[in-house]
Amino acid sequence: MGVESSKMRALFIDAAEAILRDEGYLGISARQVARKADLTAQLLYYYFRTMDDLVLAVVRRVNERRFKRFEQALASSDPLRALWELNSDPSGATLSAELTSIAAHRETIRAEIIRSAREFRALQVREVSRLLAQRDEEEYPAAGVVMIASALARVMVTESALGLTDGHDEALTIVERVLGQLGGPGPQRPASARRR
Repeated sequence: MGVESSKMRALFIDAAEAILRDEGYLGISARQVARKADLTAQLLYYYFRTMDDLVLAVVRRVNERRFKRFEQALASSDPLRALWELNSDPSGATLSAELTSIAAHRETIRAEIIRSAREFRALQVREVSRLLAQRDEEEYPAAGVVMIASALARVMVTESALGLTDGHDEALTIVERVLGQLGGPGPQRPASARRR
């Protein structure tokens, strides 16, 4: 197998990610990825034994970006707000939906997504617990806060992409009120909501 740090390997991952984001999982094939990367399908199989291995590389790259953005959110002046904005950022919604669609049919990809999601959720719960403890706040259990914020953000991003925004402003008002109670300023509207 080719070296993981290879520039050509990265080109294949770039191409696969772009195809998943722009065309969806039905558009991804070795031939399409190779064409998009301006390389050959034979070379793709030098770096990746299977297409699942290539998709796993995309999943891992997405997760690396997510963990990096999480660290940046924690380092911000208002980490709870920054975490809300991270979860409600619509930029990765399409890619996430396509990877989830593939995971429904590919066990190795599903296992990696679940493993990473559990790791990320545990990290979020640990850090939100710490942040709430700093505010001497025990009314809201961290695991519930993380679950509600993640689910609400995901639904709002998905619905906004479809043009369905009924109830979004009211839900954001509640989020703003809760964040205000926790001592931080309320969240800005997600980018998808600000475009309306």
